[in-house]
Amino acid sequence: MKNFKIDISRIPFSRYGAYVSVTEDQGANTLTIHSVRRRCDEGPAYVLTFSASGKPVDISVYANPDCVYVDCKEGDARIYIRDDKTVVVDTNKLDLEFTMISKNGYGGEEGDRAFKMISVNQSIYYYFYAQQGVGRMEDLINGDAYSVHRKQRLLVTCENNKCTVALKASIDEPKQVLLPIDVDKEVQMCYQEWKVFCDKLPQHSEKYDNYEEITWYNLWSSFARAEDVYHYDTMLMSKKFMTSVWSWDHCFNALTMIKISKKVALEQFCAPFVLQAETGALPDMWNPNSEIIWGVTKPPIHGWCFAKLMELFEFSKDELETVYSYLEKWTNWWMEYRDSDHDGIPDYPQGCDSGWDNATIFDIGYFIESPDLPAFLVIQMQTLSKIADKLKDDNTSIWQKRSEKWSDEADKLLERFYEHSWNGERFIAKQSRTHEFDKNPTCLLSVMPLVLGDQLDDEKRKKLVKILKDDFLTEHGLATENPKSPKYDPDGYWRGPIWAPTTYLLVDGIRRGGELELAEDLAKRFCNMARGVAKGNYENYDALTGEGLRAPGYTWTASVYMLLSWEYDF
Repeated sequence: MKNFKIDISRIPFSRYGAYVSVTEDQGANTLTIHSVRRRCDEGPAYVLTFSASGKPVDISVYANPDCVYVDCKEGDARIYIRDDKTVVVDTNKLDLEFTMISKNGYGGEEGDRAFKMISVNQSIYYYFYAQQGVGRMEDLINGDAYSVHRKQRLLVTCENNKCTVALKASIDEPKQVLLPIDVDKEVQMCYQEWKVFCDKLPQHSEKYDNYEEITWYNLWSSFARAEDVYHYDTMLMSKKFMTSVWSWDHCFNALTMIKISKKVALEQFCAPFVLQAETGALPDMWNPNSEIIWGVTKPPIHGWCFAKLMELFEFSKDELETVYSYLEKWTNWWMEYRDSDHDGIPDYPQGCDSGWDNATIFDIGYFIESPDLPAFLVIQMQTLSKIADKLKDDNTSIWQKRSEKWSDEADKLLERFYEHSWNGERFIAKQSRTHEFDKNPTCLLSVMPLVLGDQLDDEKRKKLVKILKDDFLTEHGLATENPKSPKYDPDGYWRGPIWAPTTYLLVDGIRRGGELELAEDLAKRFCNMARGVAKGNYENYDALTGEGLRAPGYTWTASVYMLLSWEYDF
């Protein structure tokens, strides 16, 4: 396994299972330590600054999977993740400053070398121990009377030209850091743990400067240990800002984990279902020891995902029965609770339920009968039929009826979908009840029924493929909004940028529909953009320039990159 460098401005530095990470913002000359228990702006915990002789130094930073390296003319430092809760910073001739980012917190000395800060916003305790170095705490002076005596900054100066400081984050009062800290030994242990995971990576070409290994590291380092609502070790979307799990992103990560084991792939797939409501609904997102977000959900791509897993693995009777129960409740919920006008075509109350939060197809209002939704549910019903078919040997009569029922339901929904949403040239999105619609949709969602593959009749598939090529295909892949539309926004979230999940869903459907050259071309454009232009796995990409946008180190993007590179061998 060749060593390689990781740019932690593009991929957060962390370790499998850890609830802490370290990132760099280009040009900041500082590092940021995050708690990945909290998402978005609540996650950044400390700014880490390096200095010598009382003055900040200009640093250069790079990482290997086991360690972050900080270098400057005055000295150097190493940073690593000691365990799930602890970051260690070890310096040579460099002093340290840890400054709490949230102003709603306070701290104090705990002993000769021990210090504690409490973040009220994050509801997290931070315990510091200086094995080597002299520490002192200071107030932040910012003109706020409430900041007096809060002691939100820890300064550690070298002792015999060295500092070794451990920072431990915990939701309860943390026990003191296990001593002694043996930096060399512990860094080597990190490397060995990474190597076990890396050895599962299929052989790949090194012509792309180890981009596959870097992306594989992105996935490994994004796991959080099983705790609270994470019933299994769970891959987060990112360990910088999007430090949560959403009820459709996990499907793409499950498909990538097939290279680790069936068990890990199935655990990632089941992540939201262990929280499934009695009605069948899935939550939108969740974090451990925090709020589970209901009232919004995500699209039902789960039948599509499990069908792909069934192509790769043989599942036990218990596993199949469990997943059947999950998918049956989930499917029934959509058909019963998300069909506002009871016309047999379900709807999304608003854009976030589709996963395409602000897509232009939702500009006409709420409760939209978007054309992707029936397509996903047809596939999900067909998957239920396949699962029941595999379970027939256990109780042939019951499972045969269930298999036939879901096959019949899929056929009926597809027929209703064609009659309701096809205008002769394309699929349209109607508002529930009024059935008003945009006659000239400029959103990529309008061609998402291509996910049906060979289930979509030839005439409709050919017309959708032409629309896809004419309206959405750019040098780098599929824009989510027609670039010629007045609503197109290059950094408009779902109103322009290229996204990994929609790319993979369409590539898969187009391939199953027999458009092999187009599927391969789309896959190649996406992979070339991620590794060659953006040089990272971003939340989304500028459709015209290929520039990476929003959250870096995004795992469903990393997963889609790996899946496409494996399937098309580039």
